[in-house]
Amino acid sequence: TPLPEYLPSLSADGQLLVFTRVVNGQEDFYFSFRSPETNDWQPPQPLEELNTPVNEGAHCLSADGRVLVFTACNQRDGLGSCDLYISTWSKGEWSPPRNLRPPVNSPGYETQPSLSANGNTLLFASTRPGGFGGNDLWQSDRLPDGRWSTPRNLGPAINTAEDDQAPFLHPDGRTLYFMSKGHPGMGGFDLFFSRKNAAGE
Repeated sequence: TPLPEYLPSLSADGQLLVFTRVVNGQEDFYFSFRSPETNDWQPPQPLEELNTPVNEGAHCLSADGRVLVFTACNQRDGLGSCDLYISTWSKGEWSPPRNLRPPVNSPGYETQPSLSANGNTLLFASTRPGGFGGNDLWQSDRLPDGRWSTPRNLGPAINTAEDDQAPFLHPDGRTLYFMSKGHPGMGGFDLFFSRKNAAGE
């Protein structure tokens, strides 16, 4: 449309698309299903269960299309200016969004989540204490009881004194794509990738 649309997420089967649209000056989520008959995308609908009068922005959709982790800012239950929230698809609707709370969220700024293909690893960018400067990339793992572990910084091989953001973990679980201002590049933000070694580093 003439409105800004950006930050798309696609389910692994390619049938569900979720994206952000700016409506009346603030960000909302919209979704569209691909028609099985024509293979065309259907007119997008607002994701009413999750949209609020303030911004919902950077997000990721799980491979099976049933979990949405997203960034919401200036919420009443927020710990910082922007926090990560989670919602699940069940019985034809999205559950009320739930703040991921500590230890995932902090008084800092959490944004740009990326879920692993198996749904057990969450990567995100944050300005929380303990980083190398600016936005750093952090990892939290799903525990056996369903809670998320205390996030760990991805370390100096990935993070720099500048902003490191927008993680995307490949379905192989070993290849990380991200953008950075701190690694030597062509100028400003550049795109980089890194692969885990045999030691898992």
